[in-house]
Amino acid sequence: MKTERKEAIGKLKELIGKELHELAEKYNVTIYCNGKINKGWAGHVFERYLELPINSAQSPNFGSWELKSIPLKYKKNGELTFKETMAITMINPINVCQKTFEESHLLAKLRKAVVVARNSWRLC
Repeated sequence: MKTERKEAIGKLKELIGKELHELAEKYNVTIYCNGKINKGWAGHVFERYLELPINSAQSPNFGSWELKSIPLKYKKNGELTFKETMAITMINPINVCQKTFEESHLLAKLRKAVVVARNSWRLC
């Protein structure tokens, strides 16, 4: 069953205030492997929650939309900011020269993006 963009956004809003580590356990998503964090674990939790296949293709993940997640953190001054940059897609240098930005798969992904921001700290 294909999850539509609007439906996915509604379901993702239900996760506000939920502890993602608990959901990772529920959906058997590995957070740490060999002592290192699996950087994609939160995105995998969102995909499993939405009953979507884990996807890293260049085209938009789910046909009509693209799911991206980015962690947030608080700075020492209390300001909420991005913890890290967000990768959108891999870019083929040959395609960059052959296509305009308007024709690129990068713009196709950005136009269809559903971006989920999440707390990067674990609640105790």
